[in-house]
Amino acid sequence: MLREQLADEARRAGRNAEHNLKWMEKHPDRFDPSKKLEMQAYLHSMIRFARIEIKNARRAGRTSKLRTRLSSLLLSILTVLCRSRKAETGR
Repeated sequence: MLREQLADEARRAGRNAEHNLKWMEKHPDRFDPSKKLEMQAYLHSMIRFARIEIKNARRAGRTSKLRTRLSSLLLSILTVLCRSRKAETGR
């Protein structure tokens, strides 16, 4: 759950950063022009971080779902095998 929350926060931060970049282009008179490059670099790094974090969260999610699916499949197969062996021995 913690991984999903971080991915959601990263997604939100990336969306907000994209919005802020567009806003800066539309309203260049509303902020200090001497800090424009620093602000844009920060926003671009937030967008990059969001993309990386979302990709990492997807990988972790896929892995755990696959692991869970495989373990439940293996457990069901083993359960059937154990039952059939018990039936053969007459227990």
